[in-house]
Amino acid sequence: MGESTSEGGYEGTTDVITTLVVDTRGENGTDSVKKAMKHLGGRGWRTTNDSLPVSVTMESPNWETNELVLRPFDPMYLENEPEILEAINRPATNPEALVIVWAWVDGSRA
Repeated sequence: MGESTSEGGYEGTTDVITTLVVDTRGENGTDSVKKAMKHLGGRGWRTTNDSLPVSVTMESPNWETNELVLRPFDPMYLENEPEILEAINRPATNPEALVIVWAWVDGSRA
């Protein structure tokens, strides 16, 4: 539904963060995140921290420097992403079915 990428420095490294909003067709925020978790789990991602209904963190053994954070959709998390908010601001969009995914490459672990 929407995507943006940014870079940030931390302790002499550069982290690349990609923000995605995906439609999982879930019935509510928690159900939507669980559907995303199942989909990613089928591709080798494993849950490292399950704090639902707030968020879930996942890692992949295939991508050692990457981490994902999944959250139920809330526009407050996208205040600095107006292009994503614009892309999903359509009458047919059900916010309960959306999941925010923050994916980043951690430069300190590269």
